[in-house]
Amino acid sequence: MQTHAPPVATARPTVLQPAESPRRKAKIFGLEADLWTVYRARLAFRDKLVGGIPKDPKLIEGWLRNKAGIEDAQEMRVAMLRTLAEVGGGAPEVSIDGDDLAQATSALISQKRTTGFKIGLDGLYVEGRQVKAMLKESTNIVFAGERWGPTRKAAKAFFAERVFIDPDKLTLGVVEPTGVEMVVGHLGGPTGPRSTLGHYEFVEQPSLEFRVMVLRDCITADQWRAIWCHAQENGFGTLRSQGYGRFDVVQWESLSPTPT
Repeated sequence: MQTHAPPVATARPTVLQPAESPRRKAKIFGLEADLWTVYRARLAFRDKLVGGIPKDPKLIEGWLRNKAGIEDAQEMRVAMLRTLAEVGGGAPEVSIDGDDLAQATSALISQKRTTGFKIGLDGLYVEGRQVKAMLKESTNIVFAGERWGPTRKAAKAFFAERVFIDPDKLTLGVVEPTGVEMVVGHLGGPTGPRSTLGHYEFVEQPSLEFRVMVLRDCITADQWRAIWCHAQENGFGTLRSQGYGRFDVVQWESLSPTPT
């Protein structure tokens, strides 16, 4: 069951131009044409894209432990400060003393939001690793039990080692969320059923543009078609079980020269 709170933002967010990929800077080896095939992809979301980064400091620590495997206290403090800054709870450059952590935490608590997006110099963004995770999940579902390549690896493992997303940060073209969705959930446990209330930032009908680097073009056109068709309906981001994050692939083209 879910209820919808009125959007916090009353006006459409300011639109930004997508940032240039950092991989376009000069590199020693570059992207060899005989090793990588590069595709350009553009996804247009049908409705709302919901942010999945916790903004409650109490949740951030558990999220960092589970997602990043951080246990060291000092490393956890640095990661906490960095995450607080990226979700808008503190200055991007802060030291690691207790006062800075307390100030950043207080600033974040005052927003009264639990889950949202990271924010950078170009506005709100999601990470390329999230797109790769989505594609790996769809590969694992559609091609479950299949073995790919000369080493006969499981499809998901084969895909993970050979497909990469560029750039690392994918801007949403806005500097603030469209609004905040309030979702009521129900959980069961030793003490019986209980209700939960969560607040989720969302952006209305954004688009994502990125490049997909494929090692020796090892994923066939039919395999890509199946992966993307599933991913479109499975969705991207948070609250996918509620139908959020579904999209259409509106561009998919090779940027690599055709062999002669």
